Amino acid sequence: MINRRVIANNGSMFIMILCSISISCNQDSGLESLKNSNDARQVEVRDSDGFSYLLFTPMNKVEEVDGKLPLIISLHGIGERGNDLQILKRDGLPKILDGDISFPFMVISPQCPLSTEWYYTNENNIERMRALLDDAVRRFPIDTNRIYITGFSMGGIGAWYFIINLPEYFAAAAPIAFRADGWSPCSAKEIPVWAFHGRNDSVIPYRRALSLVDQFRNCGGGIEFTVYDDAGHDSWTRTYNNNDLYSWLLHQNKD
Repeated sequence: MINRRVIANNGSMFIMILCSISISCNQDSGLESLKNSNDARQVEVRDSDGFSYLLFTPMNKVEEVDGKLPLIISLHGIGERGNDLQILKRDGLPKILDGDISFPFMVISPQCPLSTEWYYTNENNIERMRALLDDAVRRFPIDTNRIYITGFSMGGIGAWYFIINLPEYFAAAAPIAFRADGWSPCSAKEIPVWAFHGRNDSVIPYRRALSLVDQFRNCGGGIEFTVYDDAGHDSWTRTYNNNDLYSWLLHQNKD
């Protein structure tokens, strides 16, 4: 079982990573303060051809295999769009990462521009995500057999969207508070999914999530669907604080 107090890195490997990329940091999260602090922090990366993102590199290397780490792509909801990466820490996985010294995953939390949503076709978000993933794999010690994606609300829909359109990248997905947007999930049927939703969700009704789950099952996809009977739209806070989610992810491998 993974201790939920998990995540970070400011050891020598982290400093090497920071020195290899262009990072936009404010005074409180700059390189010097990271060098001189025992706190695990997320840093801003703004030089990708894809989305700008927060990067979390773990101090805990227990899940390192042949020098490579598992990666979680974490997608935010609609309220965190824009060009200020620090607002991603208001909610979801980025909210609980800073200061966590035991989380064993690298985490990339991209930010969606105000001009689009993860799954809108007014901009080429599929190619943006592809560029982000390809660039991250070149720069960082990422195990390409252990790349996972999660997200909540708009990000939960986005998690489905990206495994449907880029299934070759992902070993598993954990969408939360989601629905479909008229797509078939069958291209993602080889990807294990653990999905979460609140039965009393008034923003994205439970029946819409269930419809997508049933479609995925009908395609032959393997999915576990957890429904919180007492939850509304926020079904992600308890999910991201559930150790079992991270243990499950680590059991999913493309090999």
